[in-house]
Amino acid sequence: MVSNAIRWRANLGKAGVRAGFAAALGLGLALLHPVFGEAHARYLRSEPGHGAIVSVAPSRVDIWFGQELFRRQGENRIEVSGPDGQPVTVGDPMVDDDDRTHLSVQLKSGLLPGAYQVTWRNLSAEDGDSDEGEFGFDFDPAAAVTSTPMAATHPTAPPATITTAPVSSPTQTPTPAPAPNDGCPLGLLPALGLAGLGWPRRRGRCAGR
Repeated sequence: MVSNAIRWRANLGKAGVRAGFAAALGLGLALLHPVFGEAHARYLRSEPGHGAIVSVAPSRVDIWFGQELFRRQGENRIEVSGPDGQPVTVGDPMVDDDDRTHLSVQLKSGLLPGAYQVTWRNLSAEDGDSDEGEFGFDFDPAAAVTSTPMAATHPTAPPATITTAPVSSPTQTPTPAPAPNDGCPLGLLPALGLAGLGWPRRRGRCAGR
């Protein structure tokens, strides 16, 4: 009886381990599902762009996706309908040989002004999944700007004000006046020197008081 209880507890422990492993595996798959679910060749940008207003009738529609496309007949499509709901595409869409994320289709000439609707579908070469979507643009010959997206405009900054510091004039240093002579004019010194050659040597008046 004791042996049966031990076996029962052991089986119960194994069952618990299996259940915990299955739960962890299921949780891991659930967390990974959004990652794989988003791994399609999703729409990145186009020309004309989504919601664009163009003043010149486009000759084709170009779309760029997040992954390279798989070349298979009928899997990569672009359909464009005009204001009257009629298709305006010419021929089949083409995958760019130099950039396989790029898909384009030619449009008819003489497009009428109005709203155009673009629907697309693709097949990813990386995960084999397909994706699809749609967007629209308007053709208005009276529009002032044809740009997708619109370029941001920046206000012009006012010119910088240059402040010039005043130039200070150099300080004039006064010339010192000559020291006064104590009763002996400087102009008489040469004459006295010449006269001294013939006169007896004696103490002069200018030697000091």
